[in-house]
Amino acid sequence: MARHAKKSDRSAAIRTYLGAGITAGVAGAAFAGVGALTLIDDAQAPTEIQVQLVSNEEELLFLSLNGGSDRKEARSTALIFDTDNANPAFRPIIGPGGWLIGNGIDAAEDCEGDACNGGDGGLLWGNGGNGANGGDGGNAGFWFGNGGAGADGADAVYDEDGELVSEAEAGGNGGEGSLFGNGGNGGRGGDDFNDSNFTDDPETEDVDEDDDNNAFGGRGGNGGGSHFGQAGSGGRGGDAESVNGSAGGGRGGNGGDSTYGDAGVGGDGGDGIAEEDGEVGTGGNGGTGGGNDGVGDGAEGGWGGSGLGYGDADAKGGDGGAGGETFNGNGGKGGEGGLAESLDGNATGGKGGTGGESSGSGNGGSGGKGGDGTGGVPDEEGDPAGSGNGKGGNGGAGGDAGIIGNGGDGGDGGDGAVEPGGTGTATGGSGGSGGSKGVIGRDGDDGNDGSPSDSDSDADASD
Repeated sequence: MARHAKKSDRSAAIRTYLGAGITAGVAGAAFAGVGALTLIDDAQAPTEIQVQLVSNEEELLFLSLNGGSDRKEARSTALIFDTDNANPAFRPIIGPGGWLIGNGIDAAEDCEGDACNGGDGGLLWGNGGNGANGGDGGNAGFWFGNGGAGADGADAVYDEDGELVSEAEAGGNGGEGSLFGNGGNGGRGGDDFNDSNFTDDPETEDVDEDDDNNAFGGRGGNGGGSHFGQAGSGGRGGDAESVNGSAGGGRGGNGGDSTYGDAGVGGDGGDGIAEEDGEVGTGGNGGTGGGNDGVGDGAEGGWGGSGLGYGDADAKGGDGGAGGETFNGNGGKGGEGGLAESLDGNATGGKGGTGGESSGSGNGGSGGKGGDGTGGVPDEEGDPAGSGNGKGGNGGAGGDAGIIGNGGDGGDGGDGAVEPGGTGTATGGSGGSGGSKGVIGRDGDDGNDGSPSDSDSDADASD
């Protein structure tokens, strides 16, 4: 049965209304203060300030007034801009990095830690600065401005002995957009290529040294939210490849939520490649599509990453991300499952993502298609086909409708296939179930099974 609107949905709308009123009051007071400064008669002002600062005093940086110290020009500029942090303690009122009006400062390329986050835009308006080295994008001002972009995460680092020094890092989150601006996009996760070849030591029962041969891509950053604008997209997950172990692609970042604008799509999962017999190359799952808390549709979930297996390694595609949920509008479509290819191992496509639900008035989102799985794919072009099996992933379930609306259709199952000349078996994935209707509406249709279906395989075997 369809769900009704929850208290959290209503309270979010109330908080948005009250927040706008409070901020409007602050904005009015700020403009009034600036206006009062401009109305002072210039003739009444002294030609110079008759105050000389002593050695332990500072300039009036907060109001951008010039003190009497001989070092005023160089020191005030250094305190604001010559810093490793894009959000310094002292900021001008207006201009680059301004706390009232101005764009946030981009993080420096040689930054470390929190200094890699982009600076926030001014209180009233301004774009957020971009992050660096996996840092988050800065938030925009209240009225106008776009959130800054999250930075890509760093790749994994290994020493000369194959020991992991630092793992692949996640991408930075996109900054929040202003009332009328857009959210920033999430950064891409870092990649991981591991050619280490450790063997398990039987003397250490609690430790599996060969696990150090595995590789894992970094997660994609989440997209920044918006109110009336476009929310940011989730970042793509990082790729992973292992020569002697298993590999898993990074998960895609979630799309940004919106209130009355367009929600952001989920990021795609990264690819996973395994080359050793008995190991698995797994694609990363797609990120969840952004939701909508007011009036508007949910966004599509990210697609699953590809899984690839060389030799006798297995392969599995990543699952598609779920579609975004919504209050009044249609749920987002589930992302497609990732494809899978192997030579002599099993190749299984990823599952399609579940369609997003609508809790008020609107249709459920359709489920994502399952990924295709193909066995017997040669490692190199021109090589003979192998004995691997190919199985399609199952389709995602359709999302449930709101009080008034139709359930989402289930996603189709992925196709199973075997490379021409291969000796494996092909099996199609099952279609996803349709979502439930609201009080008024219809249930969603079930998805179709992928080709070849079980019945097709049985018929081929009997011929």
